[in-house]
Amino acid sequence: MKSIKLFVIVFLPLMIGAVVSSCASTDGENGDVVVIESSEQFYELIEGDTPILVDFYADWCRPCRIQGPIVEELATEMPGKVIVAKLDVDKFPRISSKYQVTGIPSIILYQKGEQIWKKVGLQQKPGLKAAIDAHLKSKS
Repeated sequence: MKSIKLFVIVFLPLMIGAVVSSCASTDGENGDVVVIESSEQFYELIEGDTPILVDFYADWCRPCRIQGPIVEELATEMPGKVIVAKLDVDKFPRISSKYQVTGIPSIILYQKGEQIWKKVGLQQKPGLKAAIDAHLKSKS
């Protein structure tokens, strides 16, 4: 019993921290999903030259929980081509309102501050990849 308590108190938080830090990055260039932590970070990312796919979600939303792993896969398959980010609509209601996010999950593709593409509802990876590829081809 003592070893279980030690595990829960000492090792479990360390393991959770390692998993969380491996799933999120600050720049998204290495194939990790960027978890938006501030309005400034969001605006800086969408103004960049690299296209950014933003998953607007909420923790309580069941379809959003299904969408999460799909966008994570996309991030690992397209590093350097697109940045994939997640924005919690409950933490950033002003951003959600500004970009008319009325349903979740909503996926929006931005580049240089412009909204390029938007879909509301659960999206499958082939459709997301096709939208990104179409945008990249139109820019070349």
